[in-house]
Amino acid sequence: MKKLFWMVAATMIGGGTAAVPAGAQENAVLLVAPRQYPVMQVAFDVARRYPTVLVSYQAAAADEPVLHVWNGYEWMPLALADYQSGAFLQSYPARAVFLGDDALLPASLRAINAWCAQSTQVPDLETHALVNAIGSYLPFTPNDWRWFAGRYNLTLTNLKAAEAEAAKHASWYDGQAPVSDPAPGFFKYFTRSRRTRAPAAQPPVQPVEVPAGETVETPAP
Repeated sequence: MKKLFWMVAATMIGGGTAAVPAGAQENAVLLVAPRQYPVMQVAFDVARRYPTVLVSYQAAAADEPVLHVWNGYEWMPLALADYQSGAFLQSYPARAVFLGDDALLPASLRAINAWCAQSTQVPDLETHALVNAIGSYLPFTPNDWRWFAGRYNLTLTNLKAAEAEAAKHASWYDGQAPVSDPAPGFFKYFTRSRRTRAPAAQPPVQPVEVPAGETVETPAP
């Protein structure tokens, strides 16, 4: 199979592909996702807001999974050897997120330590769990959390604020000292699902700039 040499840049300003210097790209992530519609929708939404190399996998009769990589326009076949060596990339993402538990995710897909040492695995594929785990691993901003909350009808909860409020009312006699208001940047956002059905099917589109405090929905085709 002919090797692929590109860096997926579907989320960069202007969209499309882009040539980048060889080496590690600290602000990019490799997102390896099973070929399941709800999961892939979250993956594409992550790619809207963060530089992402998106690889899909599908179980096959043989031990080797069927892989495809999104090049910004379409899915392209990807050989397992090229994936494991990173030969299909011009620049290596600094971290990777593997979606799926051990029963679903082939162990061969985690063998990329030679070019990506930082990685995490997300076994729970429920939408709110995916957003929570990916958003905690990547540097999601408060605006990112709000965007995903509006996108998937999630309840957005500030856990740190709740903890701080509880601590305010704590007593020394409870074995916990009261604390003052947290400093800026102390907050961590969290989402909890309340959706009863999946969002309508939508094709992948180019990312958009979202003003602070607003949410954007992709129009249906």
